[in-house]
Amino acid sequence: MPPLLRSLLLGVLTLSPGPLAAAGLSLMVPAYFYPSTGSDWNRLAAAAARVPLVAIMNPNSGPGSASADPRYLQAIRSVRTAGGRVTGYVYTQYGRRPLADVKADLQRYHELYPLDGFFLDEMANDGGTATVNYYAELKDYITRLKPGYHVTGNPGTQTAEVYLSRSTVDTVVTFEQGTGYPGYTPAAWNRKYPAHQFCHLLHSITNTGAFTNAVTLAQRRNAGFLFVTDDLLPNPWDRLPTYWEAQVDLVEAANRTAAVETPPTLELQPTLEGQGRLQLVGTPGRYVLNRSSFLTQSQWTPLTTNLTFTGQLTFEPILWAAVPGLFFQAVVE
Repeated sequence: MPPLLRSLLLGVLTLSPGPLAAAGLSLMVPAYFYPSTGSDWNRLAAAAARVPLVAIMNPNSGPGSASADPRYLQAIRSVRTAGGRVTGYVYTQYGRRPLADVKADLQRYHELYPLDGFFLDEMANDGGTATVNYYAELKDYITRLKPGYHVTGNPGTQTAEVYLSRSTVDTVVTFEQGTGYPGYTPAAWNRKYPAHQFCHLLHSITNTGAFTNAVTLAQRRNAGFLFVTDDLLPNPWDRLPTYWEAQVDLVEAANRTAAVETPPTLELQPTLEGQGRLQLVGTPGRYVLNRSSFLTQSQWTPLTTNLTFTGQLTFEPILWAAVPGLFFQAVVE
């Protein structure tokens, strides 16, 4: 597969040509099923090695018992080792659940499991001062637990822009339905924000054509996160869809196309004297960062791989003095 970026000498800033031509996609999966032996969690881990993926764990409408479940620990490790992320489900009763109770769930998740963030379900969408303050306080609390936590809010429908402009969540679910997606029109203000700040969750989609079309529509509608299932109410999130592998294939293909149309950027960020960080910026998807002391393609050595939701990843300090004349390139897989 051809490199998407020319080789660059350490210390040189490169710029990708033009604005993003296409948005990448990440899968956000409500994984409300127990990770038993051979469960769908194994299939999530397999997919996480190919596409950006976040699995939402939900032991019992929250973290469940006061001790960590070994099966969840193993499932989380498998998904994260493959490159995916795992977030914890917490309900908020549309801003009416006592903050102390929500924070207690967040704290217990934080203590029991190695997570990457939280999924705040039953999120209010009225845009009122009280509810905005409610979610802003939760966001602040979560950030203090761990600055890197990703927070998704789920009103499940169109919502007020203030929930993003005020930084109450990182991503908001603006569609969670079993019907109506072909005719759905996002609010105009959605276009002011990057795609990874929006998520669409579709259930009861039993028609294969409708499922395939949803992937294309999500990209057109500036949704960076998507999940489509043929599972039905009352709990449409208790298994993966029968077309799961096909869905992963479609998302992987969409991300590869987006990456080819808009090559990633590599940027060196100086830190301490004699050190630097290499930042990769592109569409969400899988890239392999290669390095070499030569410009000959055959002598490139894989350094690391990434699967990120925003397309951005920073590789930790590089010692300049130890690698004079080092070159890097990013390759899409």
